[in-house]
Amino acid sequence: MTTEKIETQDVKQAEKPPVKDKKDVSPVIPVQPVQTTEREQLIYIGPNLPGGRLAKYFISLGGFPAYLSDISDKVPAITELFVPVADLSAAKVAMDQPGTTHNIAYAAVVEAVQKGGI
Repeated sequence: MTTEKIETQDVKQAEKPPVKDKKDVSPVIPVQPVQTTEREQLIYIGPNLPGGRLAKYFISLGGFPAYLSDISDKVPAITELFVPVADLSAAKVAMDQPGTTHNIAYAAVVEAVQKGGI
């Protein structure tokens, strides 16, 4: 009896069609890149501004925020402290090195805050 069962199972398994690899089952469809109107994300790496107008690591979508135009008129260097999010670590390193654009811009904003210009 045991031999009949094993033989019957072998026959049933042999009758099943072979299982294809999952890679072979789905057709290959080329993917077209998605076109988006995604705005660039910028992050502010400067000091906090008085009155809560701007905080360090504020993220802006689509460039320099328009509501800060009065500050950029007084201290144009503040725009240098808005960097692409992907460049954050490099910009932070550059800010700690004397004479770099980010270092000079940071100092200019700090000075304007201390003098009460912002």
